[in-house]
Amino acid sequence: MRSYRQKRSKEPCSIKDLCRICPYVNLDYDSSLSEKSDKELAMLKKAGLLEKARVHRSISSPRKLGFRTVFKLAVRRNPEGKGAGRFRLGLFDPGTHSIGPELTPCPLHHPILRKLLKEIHIVLNESGLEPYEERDQSGDLRYVIARTNQTGDQLMVTWVVNRSLRGQILELTENLKQRGLPMDVSAMNVNSDPGNSIWGKETVLLTERNFIEEKMMGLSFHFGPTSFFQVNPWQAENIYLRIEHMARKLEQRECAWDLFAGVGTLSCVLGRLFKRTASLEENIEATTFAQKNAGLNHLENKLQILSGLVEKQGGEFPVELQTPDLIVANPSRRGIHQQGRDLIVSALKKKPGSEFIYLSCDGDSFRRDLSYFKANGISLAELQGFDMHAQSAQMEWLGRLKFN
Repeated sequence: MRSYRQKRSKEPCSIKDLCRICPYVNLDYDSSLSEKSDKELAMLKKAGLLEKARVHRSISSPRKLGFRTVFKLAVRRNPEGKGAGRFRLGLFDPGTHSIGPELTPCPLHHPILRKLLKEIHIVLNESGLEPYEERDQSGDLRYVIARTNQTGDQLMVTWVVNRSLRGQILELTENLKQRGLPMDVSAMNVNSDPGNSIWGKETVLLTERNFIEEKMMGLSFHFGPTSFFQVNPWQAENIYLRIEHMARKLEQRECAWDLFAGVGTLSCVLGRLFKRTASLEENIEATTFAQKNAGLNHLENKLQILSGLVEKQGGEFPVELQTPDLIVANPSRRGIHQQGRDLIVSALKKKPGSEFIYLSCDGDSFRRDLSYFKANGISLAELQGFDMHAQSAQMEWLGRLKFN
């Protein structure tokens, strides 16, 4: 069995060689950013997608370390035995279901998350809970998902359990509070499915409060246990400022679409510029918070919050929102479904001069989608990379597209 015992190191990350998630973490930051940016640009050029695009310099992360405001960690039995505790919280080794090294030393996490992770190990080992075992679906705790905000004064923890364990999870929450952690939100997600999905269908709130708050660009946002929010809010703000700048250049700003809208962060940014903005998201919790965020930012009369899949939306937009001047899409790593791409192409054809802004977190799906749009006469006009996941090989790409 592979050993994951940590070595002392003067470098920022002492577990790089064990973890293998962040290939650039102990290297020169500027050089590594150039390297991974150039690799992706070369693939886009080879695919013939940069012929008409103005490529801007990639934007470095405002924080090189301590920027991650979320962790989503598997919980399994510690293979190193009793002396190291019963539980290991970590990521799976690439291509396997073997859990990697203990991530308490990870320098990428926000300091409050590092403190939380340290204290979680203590309270778990003092509890009567058992780590999940995939071979026979035994044990209690499968995953721990935690989020904080930029200031680190709020914490939200979701415990994914094999069966309902309300009393035990409440006790864990109280023990963490007593250890000085701001446990604003604690929730239990029940997942007894033997498959690989992290989330189960049922989420039970265990605290009075159901959200934590983040502030960006003079706007306030609430989000809950199963809502998506950007992992690096400092860099997310740079991206949103860039999108706002692009949107201001449009001659007409009657209507905008925000697809894959989450809790409505970009919808609120667009709502300050456009007369009407359609905010479309499939996650029910997220759309509930999007509605609240619209009110929180006094934009409830300018945003239309819609719940549903982008690829199934078709002509379901209200009549006054069917011809957008701007479409913004920020999909998951899977990119945009075929029907979603068709929806975008159809909408752009209806309105001469309309534009499309695509924010992508995956190079493969980005190239695939761009190739489809190009085949339909819609090409990149501008492209810029943003280092959302500093030290990793991943880049976030922001493209502005329009008809040739």
